[in-house]
Amino acid sequence: MPLKSERTTSNKLLKSINQQRVLRLIYTDGPISRVELAEKTGLTQQTITNIVNRFLEDDYVLETEPVSGSSGRKPIPLIVRSNEMFAIGIEIAVKYIRGALIDFQHRVIKEFKIDVPVYESKDHPLDFVRQTIDELLQHVPKTGQLKGIGCSIQGLVDAKQGAVIYSPGLRWREYPLREKLESLYDLPVYLENDANLLALVENLNGRLAGSVNNITIKFDYGIGGAIVLNNQLCTGATHVAGEFGHYKAFAGKYLHKCHCGASGCMTTLASVSGLKRNGGYAIETFGSLLDAGDPQAVALFAAIEEAAGLAISNLITIFNPDHVLFTGKLVDVLGQRLLPLLRNRIFATIPDSCKGVILEHLPITPDESTLAGGLVINRFFDVPLESFSM
Repeated sequence: MPLKSERTTSNKLLKSINQQRVLRLIYTDGPISRVELAEKTGLTQQTITNIVNRFLEDDYVLETEPVSGSSGRKPIPLIVRSNEMFAIGIEIAVKYIRGALIDFQHRVIKEFKIDVPVYESKDHPLDFVRQTIDELLQHVPKTGQLKGIGCSIQGLVDAKQGAVIYSPGLRWREYPLREKLESLYDLPVYLENDANLLALVENLNGRLAGSVNNITIKFDYGIGGAIVLNNQLCTGATHVAGEFGHYKAFAGKYLHKCHCGASGCMTTLASVSGLKRNGGYAIETFGSLLDAGDPQAVALFAAIEEAAGLAISNLITIFNPDHVLFTGKLVDVLGQRLLPLLRNRIFATIPDSCKGVILEHLPITPDESTLAGGLVINRFFDVPLESFSM
């Protein structure tokens, strides 16, 4: 028999989980009635009423106009007060700090950017981050409406511990960024690597909202990725799961040394930086040469498409996702030419058991500061299942 204190702790956590499940449903499926919430959660009508009353008291939820029912009392749909809750998102880059204040409808209220010539010490980036946050705070309508600060970082991030494991351009190694920001602002602070962040936001209410198992691949200055299995982001033992840029994809005359120490990595030619460094082409120039039918550019493009297509086919075969999402600057510029070819190659090479996969893409890569704000929204509605044990 569990001790009384253990039962009390479990009951409190279960109550918290139920509340978060209901709040998330109101946010994602609203307007939604109490009856529908009970049906979707399996909770009793009284439990739903108690939870909703708490949300109404805390001004998280708003009752809308009753709708006509078949008989009896008209259901009152509920929505989250998403236009009265706000988040700050910060993109921490090597040459600039960009911030955005957004509401919980993902509308941008205010943007701010600081260009940085060089970071002189490990704490120097924090000075610019503070300037950006302080500017955005002036545009929050009321104290208490700001629900947190999210940070997007290109580098290795331990999101659970709130630390930047390694980001050489920022002079950060094992840097406790969350601890420093929370001590300054007394708000929840969340950190994430840029590709994981995009996947989290798209899974909450974007193109992956109906997905359970998915892969996101970002063909950008480097190549990043994220893996979501059973609605949970998989970060791996050392927080580098989804680093698809280091999938070994090239051989022969297209074999190049990668900054990771190995050779043939997908990022050596299929990323914007790799295309410039090893192929000799800026991405916009490369697109123009392809339009003109330049033989060398066409041959290199064919090698990139084949390598990327086969690599993605293997990933689909291994992970069996229901969706794969493509994004990044390379997709922004070359997507109309590249994506149809990738689709054909992928479906020609994956096994029949995986051919239900849906391939999606974002026509324009989202701004990372707004994505970082979206991280706050995602965490606000998160269900703390990993903390639950009976």
